[in-house]
Amino acid sequence: MLSLSETSPREMFKTLGLIPRFMRCKLDGNILFIKLDDGEDFLGEICRALESTGSSSGVVLSCAGMMRNTILAYYKGEYIERALPSPMEIISVEGNIARGDDGSLQPHIHVALADENLNVYGGHLRRAMVHNTAEIAILIPRDVSLIRRRTGLFIE
Repeated sequence: MLSLSETSPREMFKTLGLIPRFMRCKLDGNILFIKLDDGEDFLGEICRALESTGSSSGVVLSCAGMMRNTILAYYKGEYIERALPSPMEIISVEGNIARGDDGSLQPHIHVALADENLNVYGGHLRRAMVHNTAEIAILIPRDVSLIRRRTGLFIE
C-alpha cells in the first residue's frame, strides 16, 4: 500500500506508473533557461518551453545533463538511425528550433554523448528521454524569425 505521508511526489508518480511534468523554465531578457527532470521528453519539452514564451524560434546555447533511450541519426542520402538505450552524459548540444511550414515548432538539434566507458557518439537528435536532469539555455532572437521550410532553414 502506498503511504502518501511518507512518499515524495516524484516517488508517488513513479509508483503509480505516471510520468509527471516537472519542466521548469524562466525567461531572462532573450535567454530562456530550462530545467528538465528524469523521464521527460527532451525535444518535446524544450519546444513546449519555447512555445510557453510565445516565441517562434530559438538557438540552443548550452546544455548539461544526461539522456537515455536516445535515437541519433546520420544523413547519407537518407537518415541512418542508431538507438542508444543506456544513460549517456551530454557532452555538447547545438542547433535551433524553428517554425515549420505547418506552423509547428521543429527542433534541429545535434548532440555529442558519452557512455560510461567514455566512448562518444554524435549525430542528429531524433528522440531522447532525460536521465536524472538536463539544464538548457536557449537564445530567443529578437529581430529575426527562423522558419524551417521543406528545403531547409530560412531566416526572415
